[in-house]
Amino acid sequence: MKSLKLLVFLLVPLLTNAQIIKGVVYDNEAAVKGAKIINRTQNILTYTNDDGVFQIEAKVNDVLVINSYFHEQQFVSLAQSHFDNDIVIELKKITNELDEVEVTEVREKLFDSLNFSNTTAKQGQIAFKKRTFGSGENLQPTLDLIAVAKLIGNLFKNKNKVPDVVYVTPEDLITLFETNTYFNQKYLTTQLEIPKPYQQLFFDYLSAQQLNVTILKKENEFELVDALLIHSNAFKKILEEHTKN
Repeated sequence: MKSLKLLVFLLVPLLTNAQIIKGVVYDNEAAVKGAKIINRTQNILTYTNDDGVFQIEAKVNDVLVINSYFHEQQFVSLAQSHFDNDIVIELKKITNELDEVEVTEVREKLFDSLNFSNTTAKQGQIAFKKRTFGSGENLQPTLDLIAVAKLIGNLFKNKNKVPDVVYVTPEDLITLFETNTYFNQKYLTTQLEIPKPYQQLFFDYLSAQQLNVTILKKENEFELVDALLIHSNAFKKILEEHTKN
């Protein structure tokens, strides 16, 4: 009898360590798809499906962390009751929702990928030779902003082409980050990690990537977030390389 009790005592923790918890994530409007569910205790990751449903391996006292774009992060400490029924998690939307962007004074250009690629490569070589990026008296990186502006501006010179595509301009980006409650100065410095002295140059760099102006519409906000992350990383690498030189 004692041996049987000892066997049960040893098996119970093993059984409770391998449980699957199921649940659904939603906000006050609909199910939240693509939300990231992390079991911080077990270091396990999963995502909600199109219906906001998820399942993840966990045990009692584990902590789940729920993340989603434009929702406040939430933590759930699991109790045994969470395993008896599907868990329901409600997320709160971040109050500084994206505003509609009114784009004015846009320019139209025809995108020639081959010419753009060749021109970019040549202008990059010129920038390195002319040392557009330099260092000040305290060995802090400095920029010849006029030279850089001319350099990026040369990417758009294509007078013999008929314009048919509208691209984002530096002025559009300035307006966006001055008027939008989400894409603001804090987003530039903390999320994208663009120092304030280099932000105008970053806008010029983004404009040189010839982003379609429709990316600034509210329904394309996720596409805009992805583009800003990708191009900010590339921009910071360019800064790093040139400031080293």
